[in-house]
Order: sequence, then structure tokens, then C-alpha cells
Amino acid sequence: MFLFDLFGRSFLMSAVAGATVMAVGGMAYTAANTVPATVAGSGSGAVSGYTISSIVYNVNASDPRNVDSITFSYSPSSPDPTRARVSGDNGTTWFNCDSAIVGGSDSVTACATSGLTVAAVSTLIIVLTT
Repeated sequence: MFLFDLFGRSFLMSAVAGATVMAVGGMAYTAANTVPATVAGSGSGAVSGYTISSIVYNVNASDPRNVDSITFSYSPSSPDPTRARVSGDNGTTWFNCDSAIVGGSDSVTACATSGLTVAAVSTLIIVLTT
């Protein structure tokens, strides 16, 4: 009764009507959502990889606690990779080495690893794709 005395009958009726309209309108908008039909799939196939060798961690000359770059060789030489990514800390930080790929020479020279420290090097991951 306190609310009735405080706001009056017409205010309370308007509030109830407004809440009802919003609830019904919200359901109408929700019912209008549609999800288009899509196709998904999976498969498997043989993937031949590159063999990585001659890995060199190039430490900073003035501060040997930092790794400036990583150089390595890969085989087979054909096809040459078009993308190269390197992580020295087990995948936490990745470095783009696309510009360090030397086509026809089977090597990636001086993949810049700015910010990688010798202490952080735990597991080297190299990803090459064509």
C-alpha cells in the first residue's frame, strides 16, 4: 500500500504496462534472429615436413643475455617456404621470419627475435609453410 500511496494508481499501471511491452518486444526481437546454413568438415592427408638443421642463436654482442636472431637451414629445398615463424619460448612469443627466407639456399638467415632473452629460451618451435 505504501507504493500505492506514494506514486498513485496510474503510475503503477503505466509501469506494469511498460514492462509488459518491453518483455513482449524483447521476445519478438529474439525470435527474429536466424542462423544461415553452413557447411563444415574435416579430413586427413599426408603432410611431408621440412627437416631443420644448423640452428644458431645469435646473441647480442653488447648484451649476451639477449638473442638478436636465430639462423637455421631446412630441407628439402623444393618447395621453398613462403612463411616462417619462430618461437624460442615454447610458443608464448612468435617472430615473423618471412623476410629472412633465402630462396634456393635452403636457409633462413637472421630471423629477428627482438625481446627474446637467453633465459627465456626453453623450446624452439619453427613453423615453415608454402
